[in-house]
Amino acid sequence: MNGKYHWAICSCCEGEGRVENPAFSNGFTSTEWAEMDGDEQQRYLSGAYDVTCTECKGSGKVQVPNVSALSFAEKRALVTKRRADEARRDYAAEVAAERRHMGYC
Repeated sequence: MNGKYHWAICSCCEGEGRVENPAFSNGFTSTEWAEMDGDEQQRYLSGAYDVTCTECKGSGKVQVPNVSALSFAEKRALVTKRRADEARRDYAAEVAAERRHMGYC
């Protein structure tokens, strides 16, 4: 890299490359947990259902810009990308909230 970017530990997976499966993001009720057999509980706790981190694509690291080394055009492109990423996240959160409200999740 030319000094404009450096590698950093992924903050999403903390360098592990894997995260908890989003299907389990709401957790389990105590009843659901009690209904699981011991092997299934152990698989869950050991990370058998984890999935590849979408932020770092499983590498555990991400490229971070050194903003002070970027040209004005590169800074503008970075801001545009970050705004687009934020808009996508906001839209996905809104869709998920509407689905929950409608009882689809």
